[in-house]
Amino acid sequence: MLKHIWYLLFKIYISTGLFFFYKKIKTYDKENIPKKGAILLVSNHKNALIDPLIIATTMKRDVHFLARASAFKIKAVSWFLSTINMIPIYRIRDGKNSITKNEEVFNKCSNVLKNQNALLIFPEGTHFIKRSVYPLKKGFARIAFDTLEAHPDLQLQILPIGINYTKQTLFGESASLYFGKPFLANDFYKKNDMNSSIESLKNEVAEKLKKLTTHIENDNYDTTLEQLGDVDFLQPKKVNALIKELPNSKANNSTTKAPSLAWKALKSIVAINSFIPISILKSFIPKIKEIEFISTAKFAIGITSFPLFYWLQSLLVNYFFGGILALTYLTISIILVLIAAKTK
Repeated sequence: MLKHIWYLLFKIYISTGLFFFYKKIKTYDKENIPKKGAILLVSNHKNALIDPLIIATTMKRDVHFLARASAFKIKAVSWFLSTINMIPIYRIRDGKNSITKNEEVFNKCSNVLKNQNALLIFPEGTHFIKRSVYPLKKGFARIAFDTLEAHPDLQLQILPIGINYTKQTLFGESASLYFGKPFLANDFYKKNDMNSSIESLKNEVAEKLKKLTTHIENDNYDTTLEQLGDVDFLQPKKVNALIKELPNSKANNSTTKAPSLAWKALKSIVAINSFIPISILKSFIPKIKEIEFISTAKFAIGITSFPLFYWLQSLLVNYFFGGILALTYLTISIILVLIAAKTK
């Protein structure tokens, strides 16, 4: 019970942060989310930790999800991540000996599902900033079928999810989340032909994900992206239909609308008022090796250093000028960031 309350509080905190970080987050077909029972959520993966945070905060159900084991190296961090239902998953790059630990991880996942909970997995195996669905790994299918083998009476639903962004790495952009129709993993499980079962499930999920997010084939990726021009990537069905018609269709090749002078002025005011957290961000971003982590870093610094800095500034204003001015300063600071996010 206490863990559930902690999860809800953390969820509210993250939801608030996402509200301030994104211009808008649209969700579609939430009625497809099963209200109860074991459910394996499978999603494309474009934006590191932002992806599971957006998915988890848009669902009423508590969500357990897998995260790369490298994030669990520090004991304090590992403990914290476990309190918000994160489970480490090991990859070859974590060391050959680490892969053997995945047996225990798969058992934990099976227990999550056995107990009628929701488990989120990114079947591509890693994140890719490109607007494509990459070949799926077999891990998610193995977890599903291992669970059914251990608990043959379990009804295991699989819910495909497509997550889309305008520009993944920037503040004040938008995202959309599409929930596909759930289907039973049981229908794909053939106990005496596991390889066929895994391939069938992988193909089914891949096809569904390709309809819920923009999918550009890798062979002609750059050319196709250029031909698409300035389309609304928050609407993958329309974009995918347009891709099928290229190069004969009339894609919108106009340039993306640049932020207004008023917004740039507002951004400058926010930057001046937030010079310390902005400095922290600027010093940290160049150290990030994977572009998919840039938005995660901005968000993490945004929900920690910005509120702390404004609070300390408010204490300083209170000391010299009194509580009313301190509260006014704090309120204006928050409103300015919110306007900057929502009016870009």
